[in-house]
Order: sequence, then structure tokens, then C-alpha cells
Amino acid sequence: MFEDLAPEDVLAAVASADYGVVEPIDVMGGKHIDAISALERLVRVAQARIAEHVADLYALRRLDYSGDPALTVAAEAAMARGQSPSAGRSLLEVAMTLRPMPNLRQAFGDGAVSEPVVRAVVRVVRDLDPDTITAIDTHLAGRLDGLTAPQAGDLVRELVVTHDVEAAAQREQAARADQFVSYWPSPDGVGTLIVRGPAEQLVGIKQALQAHADRLRARGDDRRRGQIMVNTLFERVTGVETVAGPDVDLSIVLPVEALAGAAAAEDHVGTTGRQRQGEPKARQAPGRSPAPARHEPVRRRRRSRAPHQCRQPGCGCGIRDIDHIRPHRNGGPTTQTNGQGLCRLSNLVKELPGWHVEPGDSGEVTWTTPTGHRYTSPPPRAHPRT
Repeated sequence: MFEDLAPEDVLAAVASADYGVVEPIDVMGGKHIDAISALERLVRVAQARIAEHVADLYALRRLDYSGDPALTVAAEAAMARGQSPSAGRSLLEVAMTLRPMPNLRQAFGDGAVSEPVVRAVVRVVRDLDPDTITAIDTHLAGRLDGLTAPQAGDLVRELVVTHDVEAAAQREQAARADQFVSYWPSPDGVGTLIVRGPAEQLVGIKQALQAHADRLRARGDDRRRGQIMVNTLFERVTGVETVAGPDVDLSIVLPVEALAGAAAAEDHVGTTGRQRQGEPKARQAPGRSPAPARHEPVRRRRRSRAPHQCRQPGCGCGIRDIDHIRPHRNGGPTTQTNGQGLCRLSNLVKELPGWHVEPGDSGEVTWTTPTGHRYTSPPPRAHPRT
């Protein structure tokens, strides 16, 4: 309902309040600080209202939706914000956890606490029953002012343990069993390895790597401390010396203009012993999914054109599934133009009732949500092949 309003008019409509404050003397640009402070409060109020709308939408969708109401609400709210379904799930968790917390909801809605502080509180109490969450909220009243997100999290953990020591011990035991290793790629040939596990084990790993790096640097090793730590971790986990490099299948896409600088790519590929060149052609086959080996050119081309990026509008998660845009069961062909790479969650969202996805003539993909809102993902950048 605010689509036709200019941003400054939206701010005026949302704020629409006469603060009745006499303008202070502008000392060294103090008006700018006043403006920043006022806008930050407005941002917090807007974030709180977003959470309220998400919770209300979920309550409505639960009444008559034939699919997964949580997933469809999370995905649709996220798409409206230009975010991934994973971010939408996190927002829905915040919105629903706040429901039995009237004090925190009020503070958030008034702009007295920030979204990072709210999320820190939610992370601690989200698995508790509603009555316990309300009891913790009662003890939080007026105690979050001025706290950072980590400080707020520490305070809530103390309150939770004090409320029920035995239950806290059981939750800790369950949490310690939730362990995983994940990887997120980054630009320029680097990535981030994420490890979740028992704190004492992870601290021990970090301290051992730091101590080893400090010893080597003291002996004259000119590598950076972090570089030594990563190299050592790789060598101890894989048993392969860093200079040798792992045996991996690496595809590199370069524009023709970059051929003059292709030495860096050769350095990366040189240790693998396998190089691929050329342009895979689109193929049409009667299979249900592009996953079988006969469709490998489709899969490889689709991943090379948009590496690691899900095609759902607003989603930047890694590709896990190669999907028919128009489903095969509805006559969708197994071709490049009808193929897209999706993260696992977006692929689930696409199949929910009320969701429709259509390919465009120029490589774009348009998603229509159950409420009729439409979002378009632009075509992936196609690089000339080397």
C-alpha cells in the first residue's frame, strides 16, 4: 500500500509524530548525530513491525494453507525483503519467539533495543516452552538498556540456568550433539570453513594452531600467522603437504579478455592434472531431472554460468539442486533455458502450493508468490569461454 510513496514520504508517514523537541545548538555538526540517532530508532521500530507482520501472516496462513505454512511465510517474507529463504526462517523464528515476550516486544517496538540484541535473546530462549520464555521475559524488563548483543546473550543464559538448572543441563547436552562442518565460498579463490562442536575441543584446536604458528614464526617463517594456521590444519587433516595441493576437479571460467592474465588460473589447475575447455551444448532428454550423467553438460553449464548462487530472487545461497524451471511433469523440457540452479530450501519453496516459477525469453526467471507478488531474477552472467 506504500508502493507509490517516495522514500521521504514513507518516512514521514511512518514517523508522523511531533516530537516537540526544541532544536539544539548545532555544535560540530551535532544535528547529524541527532538525525542518526532518530533514524536508528526508526529502523528498530520498522524491524519490530516487520516481525509483527510476519507473525500475523503465519497465524493467518496456518488456518487454510495446504502446504508448509512456516516455509511459505518465511520464503515470501524473505523475498519481499530481497533475502534468502534461510534468512526468512530466521526472521520467522524471531517473530514467533517474541510472541510470549511482551516486555521485549514493547522495547523493540519502541526502538529501545536493537535487532542484534533481540536476536541474541531469541537464540538463547527459542527452544524453551512459552511459559518459561514469558518468565525469562519478566526478569529482562528494563535490564537490556545499553547492553551489546553478546552481553544480552550472557544475561539471558544466566537467567535461563537460574530458572531451571536441570533443564539447562539437558539442553546443553542436546546442543553439544549438534555438530557439523560446513563450507562457504568467497570471491578471489578463498572460502570459509565453519565448524560447530564442543567448545573445549574447538578452543583446543585453535590454541594448538596458534601455538604452532607462533613457534614457526619465532624460527623465521615469514608466512602470516593465519596462513600458517590454515596450512597446518589442511596438512594435519588431509595428510597432504600444502605445497602439493589437493587432488580436486576444478572448473575455471574466464572471459576472453582475461587470457593475458591466465597464468593465475594455470597455477590453480596445474596440480590437479585435469583441465576442461569448450562450450557444453544444451541437450534435450526425456529424463525427470537434469541430474543423470547424460545431462552432465547441462549441470556443468548451469553451475559455470552462476557459480554458487541460487537463482531464486534475493537468494545468494550455494547451489545444491539443478532444477527444471517449468516442471518436467508439466511438460518442461530438459534444456539450458529451462534449467536453473537452486539451493535446497528454494527448491522446496518452489514446489509449495501457490508458488509459480516461469522462465523468460532473455534468461530471466520470474517467481510468483501465493499472495500474487512477482519477483524476477535476472539472467546469470554468461562469460565467453577460454
